[in-house]
Amino acid sequence: MKKVFRCYYVWPKFPSISMSGNICKLNCKHCNQTYLNDMVGITNSNKLVEECIKLSEKGCFGFLLSGGCDKNGRMLNLKKLLPAINKIKKETNLIIKLHAGLVDKNLAEDIVSAGVDIASVEVVGSNESIKEIFNFNATTKSYKNTLENLEFAGMKYIVPHICIGLHKGKLKGEFKALKMIKNSCDPSVLVMIIFRPTKGTVLEKCEISNLEDISSVIKETKNKFPKKDVSLGCIRPRSKYRDEIEIIALDAGVTRMEIPSRKTIEIAKKRGYLIKNINACCALPEDLECNQERDVTIPP
Repeated sequence: MKKVFRCYYVWPKFPSISMSGNICKLNCKHCNQTYLNDMVGITNSNKLVEECIKLSEKGCFGFLLSGGCDKNGRMLNLKKLLPAINKIKKETNLIIKLHAGLVDKNLAEDIVSAGVDIASVEVVGSNESIKEIFNFNATTKSYKNTLENLEFAGMKYIVPHICIGLHKGKLKGEFKALKMIKNSCDPSVLVMIIFRPTKGTVLEKCEISNLEDISSVIKETKNKFPKKDVSLGCIRPRSKYRDEIEIIALDAGVTRMEIPSRKTIEIAKKRGYLIKNINACCALPEDLECNQERDVTIPP
């Protein structure tokens, strides 16, 4: 069987919706609500249903439901919007990918009952990072419990995310996070994102992780999960070292990538990969692709 390199393009078939608008109670040092501004803000149940019906009528494949968190790392408005999510699943064929945040057993059950297809969970393996970067009420055990709660509730597709270099560009807890995932759930896909110094945040002047560190985390991910796809997600440096990061990720075992550069695609082709372009996010399980391969406009 020929090996496949999957290239993901979320726009316009898989848009992002913030269920908290541009509000987040955390003001994390690496984000400071910046990324919420790139999403469509919808906090009302009826409006969420109406918007998703429109997306379905336009031919969208699915959407990401994300947003800001409260001081305990729980997604704002999630519980309130679960009935709307259930209605969307009944009235459309849209794939719903949820940034779950931290969830207890009851919320995990409610998320599954509502019909969420994919639960993405950022997993942090350092208490120091949780306190210093996020500054909210949680520990590494909170993430482990979240994965276990989703697994126990029957969430079919759990997609852990690890931010390489979250702690000011340095490794701190990434390998512990992998152990936590291994001991807590059966992930469908694992997504690696990479700390990106972002303008307007406390950490905007920090350096990104060095290439060796990025490679080591991805290699250990493949070592721990040899039968799982590892993806390079959308949050990563795009200007400085873009090609180098993507190629070293490919070398380390990544077989999926959100918006890879042309150079990366050409190198993957030369290495014998069949290129598959998919109109969705890179956390999409293979059996939900539903022939989503399309001719897409590949950015430079």
